[in-house]
Amino acid sequence: MWFCRIQRCGCGVGIVVLVGIAGCGSAPKSDDPLLFFPSPPAKPRVQFLTWASGADQVEPSRSSFETFLLGRESEALRAINKPYGVAVRDGVVYVCDTKGLCLCRLDFKKKTYNVLGARGPGRLRKPINIILDPLGYKFVVDPVRKQIVVFGPDDKYVTAFDVPEPCHPVDVAIHQNELYVLDNDKSCQIVVMDRSSGEVLRTLGGPGAEPGQFRIPNSLCVGPEGYLYVSDTHNWRIQKLTRDGEAVWVKGAPGYTLGSFGRPRGIRVGPDGIVYVADGATEIVQMFDSTGQILMRFGGPGDAPGALALPSMVAIDKTSLPYFQQYIHEDFNAEYLLFVVSQYGSHLINVYAFGSFPEGYRLSESQITTLPMPDAEEGIGSVEGRDPPKVSPTQPKEQRQAEEPGNVEGQE
Repeated sequence: MWFCRIQRCGCGVGIVVLVGIAGCGSAPKSDDPLLFFPSPPAKPRVQFLTWASGADQVEPSRSSFETFLLGRESEALRAINKPYGVAVRDGVVYVCDTKGLCLCRLDFKKKTYNVLGARGPGRLRKPINIILDPLGYKFVVDPVRKQIVVFGPDDKYVTAFDVPEPCHPVDVAIHQNELYVLDNDKSCQIVVMDRSSGEVLRTLGGPGAEPGQFRIPNSLCVGPEGYLYVSDTHNWRIQKLTRDGEAVWVKGAPGYTLGSFGRPRGIRVGPDGIVYVADGATEIVQMFDSTGQILMRFGGPGDAPGALALPSMVAIDKTSLPYFQQYIHEDFNAEYLLFVVSQYGSHLINVYAFGSFPEGYRLSESQITTLPMPDAEEGIGSVEGRDPPKVSPTQPKEQRQAEEPGNVEGQE
């Protein structure tokens, strides 16, 4: 097991930050300081690579003559408005835009950007989360449609599965021929559906604080060994369950220290069994092993590259490594990539690599730099006995209202 060394700040988090990168358009120079987590002298395991917030970080810049010939696209079509869910495969990043009401498609392999689900029978009303199956089918959770909307490998609309009433679907996972739909309405349950027909096979869980029960759950996934993992937001914990809903372990409590949660949100599991949980209150991603033991964290509050601003979801992918190799330290052995969504700020889709340096390798202090930590804010610390705040203590409240998945205020 390995642990991080924490440099204390207002929320108990310390980070280092990469400088000299303006997005996905250019690789860092060899002498640029880099961002690693945890910071030395601990052994680095996560490197921040780059970020994107729309077409400008994916597509080659147009000349003024090309713009004159082709016309200027609407800025709204070239930028992600308010992201939430994300899924990645072979250099293509699919982002649920809850304000633009579409899927944004960032193709780092072909250097293209476009949107889908904006019109026709596959028109999305409030896309929240997305997963990809091994064949390339996309399953999109839409709580306004109250459906799981399916797009094919060619990105064309295929069908939509109704989630039985009352329903407020917020996330979906897949295992073999079963879909696991997380419903955070008053029933607080997992609806298990047939992947091909949408037929409801069974339900799991229910409202409450006992193991296997949930209070406004936020996210779920299936790990490589076939277990379910649930981000149980208003119980301030995560759970590992069998596919029949029996609790294997329950971890977490209200708090702003490692192993506890202020607002647990997106949860995903890597191919090595490491569990990643985005926390919208502390604005970090915590990492646990398959037994629920805390390992380390990365990210931190702020708007600098590598920091996170109200993170919502994590996606994990190994197939996209070739398209981000230019950002990875030449001696860092990257095993897979981590894509973390920030709902606000200048850097919405943040790309990290998980891996390690060779045994005995040492980074010099000149190769990294630290991000100044914010001053301690009133109310930071133990939150036992009270609800964690719904806004980040480090950002203006008017910009940082925490949006629970499926919040549909202002939508028909």
